[in-house]
Amino acid sequence: MIALAVLNIPRTSRSSSSAPRPYRRVMVALAGSLHLEPSILRQSFIVLLIAALLELLPGYFLGSLERYLILVPGLLVLLPPTVGLRGNTFGSLASRLGSKLHLGTMRPYLKDNSELADQIIATMLQLMFLSSLLPLVAMVIGRIIGLEFAPFSTLLFISLAAGLISGLLMFAISLGITLISFRKGWDPDNVSSPIIASSGDILTIPIMLISAWIALNIPETAVRFTSLGVLGLIIIGSVLTMVRFRKETRSILIGTFPVALTAIVISTFSGILLGASFDPYLKGTMFLLLVPAFNGQGGAVGSILGSRLSSAGYLGQDRLTILPNETGRSSALTLWLITLVLFLLLGAGGAVLGMLTGVSIPPVLFILLTMIGGATLVSLISSTIAYYIAYASFRLGLDPDNMVIPILTSLMDVVGSGSLILCILAVGLIL
Repeated sequence: MIALAVLNIPRTSRSSSSAPRPYRRVMVALAGSLHLEPSILRQSFIVLLIAALLELLPGYFLGSLERYLILVPGLLVLLPPTVGLRGNTFGSLASRLGSKLHLGTMRPYLKDNSELADQIIATMLQLMFLSSLLPLVAMVIGRIIGLEFAPFSTLLFISLAAGLISGLLMFAISLGITLISFRKGWDPDNVSSPIIASSGDILTIPIMLISAWIALNIPETAVRFTSLGVLGLIIIGSVLTMVRFRKETRSILIGTFPVALTAIVISTFSGILLGASFDPYLKGTMFLLLVPAFNGQGGAVGSILGSRLSSAGYLGQDRLTILPNETGRSSALTLWLITLVLFLLLGAGGAVLGMLTGVSIPPVLFILLTMIGGATLVSLISSTIAYYIAYASFRLGLDPDNMVIPILTSLMDVVGSGSLILCILAVGLIL
């Protein structure tokens, strides 16, 4: 009933005239007294709840197939930047397609569509080229601090295989959602991003672990020659694209590559943190299952705030200042309360999944304090980062829509993992 009241949806026609109204008045009064944002309470809570529950699915796969993280050293380091690469690549694709559809420069059909072909070629080359860089970046940074890694060819094979398989699936999802929603008269910007982000998280982790299984069960020479052969084809394809393909394809690669590469480097530090913390804090515990949720919820909260700040700034509703403005303060407080509720639910969900996967489950008080601390840290840091990226974008004359979400989601991989580890340490010292 609370969810129905939040959405203002009657349960039946008989109760529609009276039942939701008392709850709505209570919510409005609560929002007013605490300076909350009623629209976020009504619209974002259910969306974030669904996203949080979906994030438990990749966590379940992570816990169920934990042994592959042990058999392939460095695989855990690759997980955050690989997951982030899917979201950034296909989220940007959907955003570009949505803009072209709105402007009328592209038709919402697959057949005889040169504009769409440019987008697909550029996106696929970017995805595969960056997938080949992922293990190199991870190994360079990780070995500086002394982490152990599997052979480069093995990690390259896993990264490229996961990039190709998940890329094909994500193309189908991204193009289907964007083109079909536009033909149905919906705004693709309102439906594509959350679906693509959740799909990337759900698909990438099991596909990476399947790729690891393949790499461990075929001859090492096959792994080496396959990975190096595919890498050569990627390099040749990238060169041909820059030399011979249409200007539109080249401009997409040039415009998106620097931001995507920066996001990869940032997300790699999250993987480094997880790799260093795996044995002492995460191995064999339910907290390993919560890593995707911690990272994903931080990005979702910050993305909502960043989008609201960008829209308010463009519309002149609330100017961004060096100290957080009213929109920033009220939105951040509202999102913190929502995050607190969601993290407590995630703690319960993680315990249930822990029972199913056979990992150890700490005492209830330990879980409770860890999730409360995690919700506070993640929402506070995410809101702060989102506000000041939007502020800096406006001050520098950049488009915050192109800056906030890619940078924020990459940073939140580090913040989410770091908050989880920090809270485990802190609660362990207290108890």
